[in-house]
Amino acid sequence: MRIRAQLHLMAESDILAMVGDDKLAQIKMTDKSPMLRAYVIGHEGEARGRMIGVGNIVKKWFADAVEKLTDKIKIGLQLFHGHAATNDTAGRIPIGEVVGRRLVKIKDRLSSVVACWIYPDYRHLPLDVASIEADIDLRGDNKDSLYVADVNEISGIALGNSEVETPGFPGATLLGQLQAFAEKNNIKITLFEGGDMTLAELRKAVQEGKLKPTDIFEPEAIFADSLVSEQVKEKISNARGYDIRKFDDLTQEKASLAQKLKEVETKLGEKDGEIKTLRVEAAKSKVGSLFDSQKTERKLDEKQVKFIQNNLGKFAPENPDAIDKEFGSWLDAQVDEYTKIAEVLGIEVKAGGDNGGDKGDGGTGPAKDKSGGSPDSKYLDPAQNPMIKVDAD
Repeated sequence: MRIRAQLHLMAESDILAMVGDDKLAQIKMTDKSPMLRAYVIGHEGEARGRMIGVGNIVKKWFADAVEKLTDKIKIGLQLFHGHAATNDTAGRIPIGEVVGRRLVKIKDRLSSVVACWIYPDYRHLPLDVASIEADIDLRGDNKDSLYVADVNEISGIALGNSEVETPGFPGATLLGQLQAFAEKNNIKITLFEGGDMTLAELRKAVQEGKLKPTDIFEPEAIFADSLVSEQVKEKISNARGYDIRKFDDLTQEKASLAQKLKEVETKLGEKDGEIKTLRVEAAKSKVGSLFDSQKTERKLDEKQVKFIQNNLGKFAPENPDAIDKEFGSWLDAQVDEYTKIAEVLGIEVKAGGDNGGDKGDGGTGPAKDKSGGSPDSKYLDPAQNPMIKVDAD
């Protein structure tokens, strides 16, 4: 359940009384000039608010429910700038905290008022609307007669601007705010020439003399001032933040350029591969003419030619510019392979051409009988072939 309230005038002494001297001293340990504001967060009567999962509804707040609401407000309860989708506070950035609470009669209606300390980084915001984020029990016979029966938990208070926010309680008003400055206005300053000067008189004298802080104080004293040191730290932090953001941007840009470069290199590699394939195919088209030239030069016989022709499709040059040399080496290997196969099959290989031997023979063929007879004559000779039967005389 969310219920919006507004702010109005309230005496500074009343706000300080809600906070107490001990709590104010504790706050001033981290914030020398704290901004304190008092908000009405609920009162007797009707109020409009959004119930999560249901929508806007109207419900009645009786005095006992307002008292329960005040009792559930804890000192230190976090303040947020605007609402989230749910009442869950995880991950939300607090902009202040509750430092006091009180039940007050305003226009004959019991009202729940909280004193809030706005953190220094957010005191410039126009936060004149408050809205509790609560878990409450509603009862009633129908939607038009609902009333608050119990207040279970207050998870946070959202602050906003009345220019865009409408208060849920029609009678809610701005109670007041104060800047709890350090009490220095009554300080008396004794001059060297004698006589006293108030702090206001000293400031006026500095302004009239158009003096700069460095004309009065040493740089060490100026930087020792908490306000100056905080400003310097903030500037340094902002500069570092800018450097970090710039570094992140450059890192992302570098990664993007690296990816684009990789894509370009991939495309170039693909193009190079295509070009190489085309050059290899163009070089392979020359294989036929190269083989015609080589078989003549090497004086290869018919069987060698047929053997190598069957393997020509296997030749693929690595360097198209050196195809002549590569084809010559490949052809040497083919001739050697044919020679080994022929020897296994019992076919005599007669070297020719570059392979040496009788250049006039020009190839290979069956071994001839050195006696000049037919190579098959030994198989026809009964003396040499036992399978031939000869009749006895």
